[in-house]
Amino acid sequence: MTEKTTAAAEVTVGLAQRPGTELPCADGVHVHRQGGRVCAAVVDGAGHRAETVDFAKHAPPVIALMGMAMGGLVGLTTAGRMADAYDRPPHMSAIVASMEPGRPTSVHWIGDCRAYGWDGKKLTLWSTDQTMGQWLRWNGGVPIEIAETQDNWARLGLAQATEMTCRQLEIPEDIPLVLLVSDGISDQMDMETAEELCRKHVDAPQALADALVIAAQGEEEEESGELYRDDATVVVLSRLTATLPGEPVRPVLAPAS
Repeated sequence: MTEKTTAAAEVTVGLAQRPGTELPCADGVHVHRQGGRVCAAVVDGAGHRAETVDFAKHAPPVIALMGMAMGGLVGLTTAGRMADAYDRPPHMSAIVASMEPGRPTSVHWIGDCRAYGWDGKKLTLWSTDQTMGQWLRWNGGVPIEIAETQDNWARLGLAQATEMTCRQLEIPEDIPLVLLVSDGISDQMDMETAEELCRKHVDAPQALADALVIAAQGEEEEESGELYRDDATVVVLSRLTATLPGEPVRPVLAPAS
């Protein structure tokens, strides 16, 4: 009698956040699990008005839970309608991803929160920022130097979320690790550093999330020379495959001749 083994995939999660120079934190995050499926949402508010900070607390659970129940597009559009509950509707970028064993990772977003995928060797940006800078690059006719000055201007946010304005994609199942980040991570860390951290902590999603937030040190402001750090949030979604013991396998005996 021999022991049969089976491969069981599991989604594990790492989550980390730190406030930036200006308090309070206007990023938000929520992770929801149902069975083997995980749905995670990250939002990044523009500015630190009271309305923005409040919206950043309430929008992520709505996006993640509605995303789990009805898909990421419904999650974004539902949360987007909540912006009208404020006297001054906040501007907020958002991204939501759903990962489960045996399926591609579904990603929906609006604004400039990002999704990256790590294939074991290389970190790839899968999402495309909805910024004025990216719009100028796509349309052409404008020098790259000018387009780069507009990268901090998100053209769309949750308040404008519809089936026409939200973007979506699927990251293939063979990409085992997906990062969802606010621009406090992506704007204040180079790809080489992020790749090295993925390589170092590929088997430890929480350690990777913590390391990414720590590495986003900020940048000096041109006018004052002071260090500025944006709010930084990251969710690491990882498929780990473990070999589990199964039912004993009995040898098949050949019939007697």
